[in-house]
Amino acid sequence: MSLKSKLMMPMLGLSMLITLGSLVMLAVSMGNFAWLGAALAAGALPVYMFAVMGRGEVARTAASLPVVQLVAAVGLALAAWRVLSAGSPSSALSYLPLGLALAGYLVMQWYVWVYSRYGRQTGVTIVIGQNLPDVSFDRLDGGTLSISDLKGSKVLIVFFRGNWCPLCTAQLREVRDRADTLASAGVQVKFVSNQSADLSRELAGQLDLPGHMEILVDTDLKAASELSIVDKGRTPPGMKGYPVDTVMATVIALDAEGKVTFGDETDNYRVRPHPDSFMPILAG
Repeated sequence: MSLKSKLMMPMLGLSMLITLGSLVMLAVSMGNFAWLGAALAAGALPVYMFAVMGRGEVARTAASLPVVQLVAAVGLALAAWRVLSAGSPSSALSYLPLGLALAGYLVMQWYVWVYSRYGRQTGVTIVIGQNLPDVSFDRLDGGTLSISDLKGSKVLIVFFRGNWCPLCTAQLREVRDRADTLASAGVQVKFVSNQSADLSRELAGQLDLPGHMEILVDTDLKAASELSIVDKGRTPPGMKGYPVDTVMATVIALDAEGKVTFGDETDNYRVRPHPDSFMPILAG
């Protein structure tokens, strides 16, 4: 498991603890707005995580999360104004709400600018106008399928992290909702992850995929390794039944000759291409 994955739950837990503690202190102090500021600065991240991502309906976010950042910044400013405008502090504890607000704000910055980013090198094997390596995948019926088997028809390949990722499942539903348009354009759609076939069958049932769409398994991340899109150790802790390593969210479109016509190698797991960015290419 990567260091970022190990730190995510403690960081989120710290934000929640600061938020709850600050709300308690807000009530105990009879409305000291410094504690409200600490609650806003620390609570912006967990509220976003649970209220937005937890719904499983959002396929992408802005890279910098401007609204969430604004809430956290307002909270930090409120705590700073209330503490620093109070005059000479009676004790070092008078600075506690400001310190906690700053801690919550820094956790938010770490999530946005460090945790969310892959830091990957793009354009290594996914190059517009060139063929992909002839990687193979396992089908849920027990067979195998390689890139060369797909020649003769246009293909959309969506690499997703697993059923546990709400952004991923929302992205897949978004593509599924365009099934008729993709079928009319003669496009085969392949959703690929390295999770087990049983988990993929479960997801396939939930998505109710038509015949030209299927979920494939990249066993041991063999294909992802050749495509340089492995995300080492980034499955969150506590996801029982899922491999520790996963895949970087990636979308690839191929023409009938197997050449890449679209490739999105996002450097942020929250930023995914909207179908409107690749649908015209596939329809052409």
